[in-house]
Amino acid sequence: MSKVETVSLRIFGRDLTIACPPKEKDNLIKAAELLNKELDNINDKNNALIIAGLTLADKLLSKDVQGGHMNDQNLTKIISKIDQALKN
Repeated sequence: MSKVETVSLRIFGRDLTIACPPKEKDNLIKAAELLNKELDNINDKNNALIIAGLTLADKLLSKDVQGGHMNDQNLTKIISKIDQALKN
């Protein structure tokens, strides 16, 4: 069984506790910080999470497509992680 750690995050005023492998903990915290920064810049608070997610995904895709780094497997992993975080 893989070792996991729990990480407590506050995103958009909501407290979340997410389990993740220890090697992913720092990136998860950085991702939450990035998401919160993006959310702070959005005036439409009713749709802020959707807009922030789309904005960040667009930035990621634009960057990775230009560098040739994005592939379907990476995108699927990112989407899966977002789905899991939103279910909790």
